[in-house]
Amino acid sequence: MSSTSQPLLGTRSTNPSVSAWWASRSRDVLSLLTVLLLLGTGLGIWVYGTLPTSDPSTNPHEYALSTDNIRRHLSKLLDIAREHNNSRSVTTGHSASGTYVLSQLERFGNCDAHKQRFVSPVWTVTQPPTLCVREPYRVDYIHETDFELMRYGGRSANITRGRVAVARACTADKVGDVNGRVVVVTSKCLLFETAFMLEQMGARAVVFVRSAQYKQPSRARVRLVEWREGDPLMTIPVLSVTHSVGQVLTHASRVDIETHSQIDEVETFNILCVGRTGDPRNTIIVGAHLDSVRNGPGINDNGSGSSSVLEIQLTLAHTKFDPLNRLVFAWWGAEEDGLLGSRHFVHTMAHNWTNKWSVYEPRIEWSDIALDLNFDMLA
Repeated sequence: MSSTSQPLLGTRSTNPSVSAWWASRSRDVLSLLTVLLLLGTGLGIWVYGTLPTSDPSTNPHEYALSTDNIRRHLSKLLDIAREHNNSRSVTTGHSASGTYVLSQLERFGNCDAHKQRFVSPVWTVTQPPTLCVREPYRVDYIHETDFELMRYGGRSANITRGRVAVARACTADKVGDVNGRVVVVTSKCLLFETAFMLEQMGARAVVFVRSAQYKQPSRARVRLVEWREGDPLMTIPVLSVTHSVGQVLTHASRVDIETHSQIDEVETFNILCVGRTGDPRNTIIVGAHLDSVRNGPGINDNGSGSSSVLEIQLTLAHTKFDPLNRLVFAWWGAEEDGLLGSRHFVHTMAHNWTNKWSVYEPRIEWSDIALDLNFDMLA
């Protein structure tokens, strides 16, 4: 036997070029394999998971839900939007959308359907705002890049050569004299609480300076999160500026601010469809918001969810489905204005409010809610 022969058992020699390639590419290969695995899993779920698996004769409702009918509802909502300036917001096509949903429930549903009315604040901007430093030197700032009028940030105003005050704290006893001033807030404060406090102290406008980590001004709402009818709203302008702009404003003595906006309190509604059968002590809420943003028809967000919820209810009615637990279907209003419709529904139960607009409203107790299912942007 040759002395150069290899043993039958032993370690395998490693090719240096293969080892180097694997060291440099192993993460990419593993990532690719992971993606392929996820795609395969998703395809399997799509092919097999969406198909009814029960016997059609014993579970007809699983086979009865029609995507064609869902699309028919979507087409109707799109028609409504086109008739209302391409929108189904609280002040445009939401009311007509609600009329359509109610008509379908009254004709084909099997529930006690009614409107649960409430008030929503609607904030509208009619022209872009302007912001300019006047003294000690003039600087004109760019809307949406350097500054932004915050949502619900007051009504129209025209402030010329307004005197500037800098607030480096969030409480009334530490901000100093702000009466008649444009107040630049540099501290990290609660938005509405601080802005409203400064308005009550006589400020003409409020400007919040963002921290350096943010490169864009904020468009957050300056409003109570749990707002309801009777709560205050801002009347003076409330702006947000980038950190760099804020550094200039803290050394400015006078500024110009012009805004074109309005806040209206309008009546709107939820639609509640309360099931007539099933155990009310284990009520299941099936909901979707019906309104859209002001600048679009909202067919995906959230015509898709509200149309699906509507067709589910109609399908259960058509198949004479008898649920073990009570089902309450809901189409929320003013979701795009801060979840106000669903919040009103919750407050009504939690605080035992009486809905002063509704002639009939079945009693739904807070302690009876077992589950909430929310459907949003299903398309």
